[in-house]
Amino acid sequence: MKKSIIQINNLEAGVRDISILKGINLTIPRNEVTAILGPSGCGKSTLMRCINRMHELTSGGYVNGEIILKKSNIYKHDPFIIRRKIGMVFQRPNPFPTMSIYENVISGYTLNGIKLKKEEKDEIVMDSLNQVGLWDEVKENVNRKGTFLSGGQQQRLCIARALAMQPKVLLLDEPTSALDPISTTKIEKLIVKLKDSVSIVLVTHNIAQAARISDNAVFLYLGELIEHGPTKTMFDSPKETKTRDYLSGAFG
Repeated sequence: MKKSIIQINNLEAGVRDISILKGINLTIPRNEVTAILGPSGCGKSTLMRCINRMHELTSGGYVNGEIILKKSNIYKHDPFIIRRKIGMVFQRPNPFPTMSIYENVISGYTLNGIKLKKEEKDEIVMDSLNQVGLWDEVKENVNRKGTFLSGGQQQRLCIARALAMQPKVLLLDEPTSALDPISTTKIEKLIVKLKDSVSIVLVTHNIAQAARISDNAVFLYLGELIEHGPTKTMFDSPKETKTRDYLSGAFG
């Protein structure tokens, strides 16, 4: 039996009187890649934002139910603590424009007022950039602005920034949709490598990408969880008609 990292129980979320997620029950396995699939507006990004306590920042946003991380409901804890344990990378690369590459990587510590010695910072920066295969490319330029990098490098920098906090879970919200094919391939290979050290939840509109790199797939439709399971099983023989129609391109 697979070990879980996150257990979602009866999750409901919305904004004021608009319901977005409706009674989601889901187990996310440890050290695997779980792909969240579904047409635009089905609740994929809202689910991600609930998992790292960002949805409640939306004006009128509400969340009911439980999200259990290592036996503890994340909604019973300080959201700043939770966001250290559950990192998030967004659709478009967003390195902090006024910060250097070095400062970007350790920004989670700086912004949270966590004091580190210079040698500790240096080690975190080198290790985090090594994890994403960026150290050799930027080690001579770590004091230059992060915006000096190409789009693909910027996205790997954003992943390094999230990894620097040593999260248990890494959320990736369409991390390659703004990238060229070569950069996309590098990010996909990186995701597969990273699952050995961190559990990954990936939102993607790219069904072929989910087939290539995810171990598990989750299909959402109009805020409801329609089907989930091992990616190969779900793609080869979906149980639900809506899942089959979505995967075959009947809608999306």
